Amino acid sequence: MLFLAEPTHAAAVPTIGEPALWAILLAPLVGWGLIVLSFRKVPAIAGYIAIAAVGIACALSYYALLNAIDADGGIKQFTHEWFTAGKLTVNLGVRLDGLTAVMLVVVTSVSTLVQIYSTGYMKGDPGYGRYFAHMCLFTTSMLGLVLADNLFQIFIFWELVGLSSYLLIGFWFHKPSAAAAAKKAFIVTRIGDLGLLAGMLLIWTKGGTFDVAGIQALVHEGHFEEWVVTWFALGLFAGAAGKSAQFPLQVWLPDAMEGPTPVSALIHAATMVAAGVYLVARFFPVFEASADAREVVAWIGAITAIMAACIALVQTDFKRVLAYSTISQLGYMMLALGALGYVAAIFHLFTHAFFKALLFLGSGSVNHSTNTFDMRKMGGLRKSMPVTFWTFVIGSLSLSGIFPLAGFWSKDEILLDAWREDTGLWACAFLVAFMTAFYMFRAIFLTFFGEYKGGEPVDHHDPDNHFHGDPKHPHESPWNMKGPLLVLAVPSIAAGWFAYDHMFADFINGALPAVHEHGSTFSWGIALSSSAVALLGIGMAWAIYYKQWVTSKSLRDGFAPFAIVFENKFYMDKLYEDLIVRNILQRGWNRLLQLNDQYVVDGIVNGSGRLTRQLSSRLRVIQTGQLQTYGLGVAAGVLILVLAVYTANPL
Repeated sequence: MLFLAEPTHAAAVPTIGEPALWAILLAPLVGWGLIVLSFRKVPAIAGYIAIAAVGIACALSYYALLNAIDADGGIKQFTHEWFTAGKLTVNLGVRLDGLTAVMLVVVTSVSTLVQIYSTGYMKGDPGYGRYFAHMCLFTTSMLGLVLADNLFQIFIFWELVGLSSYLLIGFWFHKPSAAAAAKKAFIVTRIGDLGLLAGMLLIWTKGGTFDVAGIQALVHEGHFEEWVVTWFALGLFAGAAGKSAQFPLQVWLPDAMEGPTPVSALIHAATMVAAGVYLVARFFPVFEASADAREVVAWIGAITAIMAACIALVQTDFKRVLAYSTISQLGYMMLALGALGYVAAIFHLFTHAFFKALLFLGSGSVNHSTNTFDMRKMGGLRKSMPVTFWTFVIGSLSLSGIFPLAGFWSKDEILLDAWREDTGLWACAFLVAFMTAFYMFRAIFLTFFGEYKGGEPVDHHDPDNHFHGDPKHPHESPWNMKGPLLVLAVPSIAAGWFAYDHMFADFINGALPAVHEHGSTFSWGIALSSSAVALLGIGMAWAIYYKQWVTSKSLRDGFAPFAIVFENKFYMDKLYEDLIVRNILQRGWNRLLQLNDQYVVDGIVNGSGRLTRQLSSRLRVIQTGQLQTYGLGVAAGVLILVLAVYTANPL
């Protein structure tokens, strides 16, 4: 038996002090301030400050984790009154429990390794100092979100995460594609945030509190009507769907690959996109109390997982394969949460952060050597880049769910929870497991096997090109880029063993007021069938893209209708562009604004001018220059004034 969904004993209270928790949040914030105020234009120092700041937060996060482990994942909360406005009282505080501790370690560990990697990848970039400042701000925002003990505070850091991700995605803002991607990410995620804000207002109106523990307790005690719980849960999920790129708000994440590759590894593999999953998990008792909300979460997750996996099958851009894989795996996590698989979802979030960061950094290493992300211009790189190759294979095997790597344990728990809740959900998750293994090893065979195709020639006259090598002669990345790959390979292999003897489940369940027992979370049938389907996917990729028993062209021609749909991303971008951008915004809203400007604003201004001109033309006739006429006018005015006073105050 690996782990249970219910803790075997009551959780204790962590003994960690409040200053240590605040220091986790403040360390990267201080780093951001130092870089912005003093060292933004001193690249070497800016990089070291960022690494040191996030490293301090990482060390303190591990201290918090050990403290939480000693307390079996129990809850420790420090709360202070922030401000009061009428009946609204907003607190400011930090919270540590099993869920918080796991997220702190994930965020700071991956962030530290990404910062180290960035010193090599971003070397020579004119915005080097600005880059590390943005990274520190993003890490601060994410840590504030994780540590917050109330919904109001969560929302503030939630929006800061959106702002800092906008700055990082659009880091190369002089490129139109990067600027457009940043705006798209910002706008689309704001749509989901409106739902989150509506949910916040609803729960405060009905419950009078934003406190996480308070809301959980009120829901658990049955204080709210069923419809309140359902709509609050759906509001939370709307915000989560935006950040975690769930259908139909998933369209921003692939375009966000326009940012530097280390940014993709950090915010699109391990942190920002995980924020939505974290939010649903943090308020899991709310979703547990609403069957309708759970069903929405589960099936939206399933749809997202399948759609993204289908699109990943036909991508030729190395990094976009990983982007759609991320969307698909986030759908996996949401499916698990909707199927009451709270532990499985968080466990997959934990393992996924490491192997997906490894894969993104591996793609950056390949780009650093070849000057391209186009897999059609690669091939044969395993010989010249052995460290990148083997670490990428480890990450891909873990993502595919191959025993005994980390992804095997977390993926199988999701499949088991889906099987228990709804066989339809299980079928969707099972299909995605096959497609995941296929498209990841398709990428491996296209990139690392066969003959090298020369990469992308360097245009030295292009100011946007910061490539310093020779793509005709690919080579392994420097140690400040290889080192993080080797470090991330370790948890990609071993992190799954935290499931042993239900210790991860007991630890995570300490964050909840109560959890229903679901029994053992290991099944030989699920394990063997999922492994078999993953190996089938790898075998098919080997047969097509390595042995070439079937050419990829003939395969595409045979499945042309599906391939066209997948290549066009189910036409969702086109739908949004035609329906919302062109018809609703440009032809509808913009036309309405034009008419308002033309007939209302201009009408008021022009009407005032015409009225003034007409009055002046009438009044000028009394300007005769005759003194007696003016005297008569004064006398008439005095008479009128006297009559008015007498009427108002009769004797």
